Amino acid sequence: MKKDYIIWAAIILLDIILVYFIPNTFDNGDSIKHYIEAHQAWLTPHYFLDMWSKPIFIFLASPFASLGWWGMKLFNIACVLLSSFLMKKIFEQYKLNGWWGVFISLSAHTFFLSQSSGLTEPLFAVSLTAMVYLEIKNRSVIALLLLSFLPFIRSEGYIIAVVFLVYLLFTKKVKYIPYLLVGHLIYGIIGLFALGDFLWMFHENPYAGIELKYGSGDILHFVNQLPFVVGLPIYMLFFLGVIHGGIRFFKGKMEIKEFILIYGITIGYIAAHSIFWRYGLFHSFGLSRVLIAIIPLMSFVAYRGIEWLVCSLYFVPKKYIYSIFIIIISGFPFIKNKMAIDWKKDIELSTEQKLIQDANTWLVEHQNINSKPIYTNLFYYALASNKLIDNDKQIHRLELLKNPSHSPKSGAFILWDSSFAPTDAEVDKPMIENTLGAQKIKSFTTSDGFQLVIYQLP
Repeated sequence: MKKDYIIWAAIILLDIILVYFIPNTFDNGDSIKHYIEAHQAWLTPHYFLDMWSKPIFIFLASPFASLGWWGMKLFNIACVLLSSFLMKKIFEQYKLNGWWGVFISLSAHTFFLSQSSGLTEPLFAVSLTAMVYLEIKNRSVIALLLLSFLPFIRSEGYIIAVVFLVYLLFTKKVKYIPYLLVGHLIYGIIGLFALGDFLWMFHENPYAGIELKYGSGDILHFVNQLPFVVGLPIYMLFFLGVIHGGIRFFKGKMEIKEFILIYGITIGYIAAHSIFWRYGLFHSFGLSRVLIAIIPLMSFVAYRGIEWLVCSLYFVPKKYIYSIFIIIISGFPFIKNKMAIDWKKDIELSTEQKLIQDANTWLVEHQNINSKPIYTNLFYYALASNKLIDNDKQIHRLELLKNPSHSPKSGAFILWDSSFAPTDAEVDKPMIENTLGAQKIKSFTTSDGFQLVIYQLP
């Protein structure tokens, strides 16, 4: 036990040091946006009841994010490490070496890199892992209470609820089903008093229906993207584990908990996102990072793949096989290939963010920006300028310019970009220049074509 404490202390210390020196935010959009909303939540409290912002995420992350970007990273560090710890506990429930759960999870490079972000996936991952662990330990009431709040962390909570409902029916635990409604009941009551709407979480669901601007794609998109998320070795072991798991289950050698709670949730999650992307449902954008949320559970299935190989290669000493996989799994993220860490893309600050910093410097030096609001969907600008979004005197979302009832302040600035403005806000240059009559005062462009144009309204 003392040895475990020493190992954990070393992992935590090394992890904090490594993440501290990563300037990259993992993602230029949602990562920043979620951080900004959590950072200013107590000043703009409507985010606590915003299904896009994720109410539980805002509630739990806001004390950390209020301290700044490093506070946000500390929150996600805690989520990732706690996910790994719980995965170790799940391994041990099945008499397996739990350190493999920690090792495989943290060796999936996107899971590690997500600590340097404001994304909601790490919190969802730890909540999902905790829920599975509690049910494996026969703590069904607590597990279901936790599950009832998952949709308020990420909308995929509904996917998990469907899989868990199947599990409850198969295991004849129907009496526990009402606990699935507790989260919605509590937030419904809060919404009734705060918004006058008990079902606000459905009426204000930002992912409902089909949204053509986000597109659709190949049904195998997420399967094909998986090795870019976890690395090729873990990807191959995962699919070996899936095959071996199917064989074990149909031979009656796997209990229903492992089959549904680990295999069922993992495969069901991937399948659901594949269907959403194929048919353009629920505003799916085909973002591979959504798979980060199930990496801890995937580590269990991947280890089952290693077990199968160890049994198949019985003539080779186990220690040699395990040693080889430790070297391959830990070394792969650092070998130059498309499925590993890209130092420039994944570690350094992005070229777009450097450009936004340059634009902010130019505005501070050449324009009186403190007296004028700024319209933009470049949320990194809020981080770079230390301004508040959804604030009448600081930053408005760009789409507000399309609202007929909104009257922009004379002399306000517009930061139009070639990425988020035409997609998220659906605002193009002709609208700004011709409809609004704004004057172009400065333009910035990166080497890869990303453009930021500063306009000023008459």
